[in-house]
Order: sequence, then structure tokens, then C-alpha cells
Amino acid sequence: MTVEAAFKQLSQTLAGTFQNRAQALADPAWYVHLRLWCYPTQLFAEDSNTFFIEQASAAFKQAPYRQRVLRIRLKERHLTAEYYALKDAQLWQGATQEPERLKALQPDDLQALVNSQLSVNAKSEQGFTRFEVRQLPGERCQFQVSGETKLVELAFDAIAPQATSQTKPAFWMYDKGIDAETAKPTWGALHGPFQLVKTDDFSAMLASPQ
Repeated sequence: MTVEAAFKQLSQTLAGTFQNRAQALADPAWYVHLRLWCYPTQLFAEDSNTFFIEQASAAFKQAPYRQRVLRIRLKERHLTAEYYALKDAQLWQGATQEPERLKALQPDDLQALVNSQLSVNAKSEQGFTRFEVRQLPGERCQFQVSGETKLVELAFDAIAPQATSQTKPAFWMYDKGIDAETAKPTWGALHGPFQLVKTDDFSAMLASPQ
């Protein structure tokens, strides 16, 4: 697969709404029923497909949380994924439900994060391509909240079925919060990834870079 084809397939797989209903029903002690939105934006359109992401409980009425921006970048024959925080996350809360708001999102609204650039590795498996997106070994994303350092291990798999497959695209989320003092995980995918299956497709909204 060429890097251009991988960029296109990964972007198309990510663009949509996902949820893990089957996983939550099978193992409710460890997995809440989540809905995750990954909505295309026009940010960095010259060399990237960039997504506004937020999530919420699918079982209970809840405002979306964990607003962040994910940039899938194609540059100099390399493919990377990079996360950004929002300087005012509350300002953009619920924007996936009102996507017209995202037209106003600008690079100045974003906050760069330490260790937020991830590698992308495409692996062909039976019936689908698995994009493994990982931080370098030992790296953790760092940011400040009220002067306190917060650490997050970031990782996901994007699963892109072949055109003839009956399998749906999926987003497996491995993110974990890490205690800065003990280095132990405290929240997130403590017992394996959240296996979120695509329920709505937004790939028609993608604007491929020049």
C-alpha cells in the first residue's frame, strides 16, 4: 500500500461516529457504553485530515467530554498522527452535534502537547487493514491543569475492512491516564482497548490535502 493510499484509507475509517455497545453488554464491569464522534474539520487542510473528537456515555444522558483534535498528516512520504488539546475545551463542548460551529475552529484555538505525535503502522490482516497508531516506547503525552502535570498514554487502532467484507470499520481506543507520581494507570483502557464500531460515516466530508 502506498503512503497516499494509507492516508486516504485511515482518514476515511476515522471519519464517523463509533460506539462499543456489544463490548459493554458483554463485559459491563470494565467497559462503559461509549459513543465517540470523530468529525472532519478544515484545519491544516494543506497536508492533513484533521478531526475534532469528543465522547460521551451512550447509556445515560451526558454532555460530551474529552474534547481534542487529531491530525492525520501526510508529509514528505511519511504518515503521522498528532493530538492537540483545546485552549478552552468547554467552548467547543458538543460541537459534533452542531458541526457548523467547527467552521470557526482555528489553529490558535489549539494547544500543542508534549509527546503528542504518534507513529502509524499499517498491517494487512485477513479481510481488513489494521492501522496501529502508537507513541514511541516510554513516551507519554503531557499537559498542565491548574499547574499540575497530567500524563496520558495515547494509542489506537483504526480497522479498515476490505470492500467485500461484512465487518464494519472500528476504532479501538487504548488511551490511559497515568498518575505522575506512581506511573500507574488510573483511568481509561485499563483492561484492554475500548472496541468502538462505526455507526455513522462522515468520510464524504473529508477534504484531501493538495
